[in-house]
Amino acid sequence: MVSADLDSFPRPGVTVDLSILTVVRPTDINPELRLLVQDRTDPVGRALPGGFMRERATVAQTVDDVLRRKVGINPSDGLHPRLLRVFDDPTRDDRTWAISVAHSISLTESALGAATGDLVEVARDGTLRGEGRLMFDHDAIVAAAVSALRERYEFRYRYVDTFPDPDGFLPEPFTLHQLRKVHEAVIGTSLHKDNFARRMKPYLEPLLRDGEPVRSDGLRGRPATLYRRARIE
Repeated sequence: MVSADLDSFPRPGVTVDLSILTVVRPTDINPELRLLVQDRTDPVGRALPGGFMRERATVAQTVDDVLRRKVGINPSDGLHPRLLRVFDDPTRDDRTWAISVAHSISLTESALGAATGDLVEVARDGTLRGEGRLMFDHDAIVAAAVSALRERYEFRYRYVDTFPDPDGFLPEPFTLHQLRKVHEAVIGTSLHKDNFARRMKPYLEPLLRDGEPVRSDGLRGRPATLYRRARIE
């Protein structure tokens, strides 16, 4: 059998675009879900950080390259990029035929302290507050990333419980109030206090000192028990 000449088949360019999400002020009473948006000069516009895959590079290597070159942060061992899907509309980029292997990445606010770009607030409807239309199809990538994140944080109407702050935006230890506020910031709506506590407590363990629960100080109201995520084997 004669093999086909693979060079005769047209090939698209392949990009990796990143929706980088964080919660700012996670321990305060009004935390906010935000997403990193950057200015581009060629072509001019606002977009997610991204870049074309280089010859013989893997997708994972390209993710790391975008984080280093475009965002200005060094990928850590604890970084977990999540594949959203491939965006392959042939008209998505006016410059060339390009498909995007889009990922979302959740990082703490402190990890993004030196990042290049603007952390734009995510509105309740999942759009970026005060931001115009992003370049290419990046608004669709943002929508997919926010929807996937909210699915991980939403516990209502579900038979399988949601883990406390599964993407790790909130530093330990924390109070149940702080934890609920982070979940509310992510999903964009208020949660019932008692129902939330009942669903979260099986996955939490109180911080102990000399066998007694440690309580918060410096917060409004009476001191509350401090928790950390339970170590599930």
